[in-house]
Amino acid sequence: MLTIDEARARLAERAAPLPYAETSLATAVGLRLAADAHADVEMPPTDVSAMDGYAARASDLAAGAPLPVAFAVSAGEAAPPLPAGAAARIFTGAMLPAGSDTVVQQEVAELRPDGRVVLPALPVGTNVRPRGEVFVVGSRVAAVGELVTPGRVGLLAAAGAARLTVIPRPRVAVVLTGNELVGVGSRPGPGQIRDSNGAMLAALAAEAGLAVTATDTVGDELEATSAALSRAAAGADLVVTTGGVSVGDRDLVPAAIGRLGGETVLHKVAMQPGKPILVARLGDAWLVGLPGNPVSALVGWRMFVRPLAEALAGDGAAFAEVPVTAELVAAVRNGGDRTQLRPAVLHRAGTGLAVSVRRWHGSHDVMAAAPANALARLEVGADLAAGAPVACYPLPWRWTA
Repeated sequence: MLTIDEARARLAERAAPLPYAETSLATAVGLRLAADAHADVEMPPTDVSAMDGYAARASDLAAGAPLPVAFAVSAGEAAPPLPAGAAARIFTGAMLPAGSDTVVQQEVAELRPDGRVVLPALPVGTNVRPRGEVFVVGSRVAAVGELVTPGRVGLLAAAGAARLTVIPRPRVAVVLTGNELVGVGSRPGPGQIRDSNGAMLAALAAEAGLAVTATDTVGDELEATSAALSRAAAGADLVVTTGGVSVGDRDLVPAAIGRLGGETVLHKVAMQPGKPILVARLGDAWLVGLPGNPVSALVGWRMFVRPLAEALAGDGAAFAEVPVTAELVAAVRNGGDRTQLRPAVLHRAGTGLAVSVRRWHGSHDVMAAAPANALARLEVGADLAAGAPVACYPLPWRWTA
């Protein structure tokens, strides 16, 4: 079996960004740029005032004599030239009149009854935003691979980038397998359980900004499983399945992939929970087969599905993340033969982080996983005392608090 790190490295090598698309600036938030964006104007387009006050020549201010106010200029107006020995009333963002080189804020100006104004001496350029200070025509304002954030939208709008070339986020299809599954609103009969994975995966996809194009539920039958996977791959970039990936007679996802001509990229990872995880290519789509137990599915999503989705969306560092380190609140051990990824609660403590590993009954224990905001990584043979450092993978994604 591959280790967790080996499996993630294999996906990092294979996961290339999705084909580029063009979109409007208004719909680009959350996407990464596939082409540089350049400014078609200068910002500011001319020298402008940084505040309300009076525009003047610094040389005229040095004398300390009252200056007549020749005119007023507001933002959006074309300013006439400033006569020698005069000042102009000016407002924030307004064009600096030709001839002026300084703005005196109105709070320190003394307006005389005769309409003249006394202004203190200030250096050239005071309270002036010079032309092209932020960017000039042709400047690169955003680079390939950068994420379009709300703040970057403001920059791109100012630069005139109304259309952008971007890497889309993958479309996701979900296929839930198992004869035992019944809907959330149904009461389970003998041998049945409610489908908790479907609701959880939908919530995880929504949190990740991923559009779920289709959700299908199939029983343990090869023909039906093959048909469901084929439909899912035809309309999605990333297919996520639950159940049917282990070695039992009813674990039919591997056989269905082979029947459809798919390529298995990896199958089984030395981790607990989630050992049977499977990753394959099915035509142009990626497929991640998660185990059916809900905590296994949660771990598989966090460690493989989410970073794969981010890599497809252009995040070249998705699999290169470094887990955060936190101090254990209480002692914990791993007596098994695989690296454990245990549900845990990560929180700030003083200047660092602390983590409480949840007591659990195994990969079916949704009660243990419900309050978790991290997965604590416990290596084989780990026997750690309170206060010991442990690596943690934040849930649902990278640590931002």
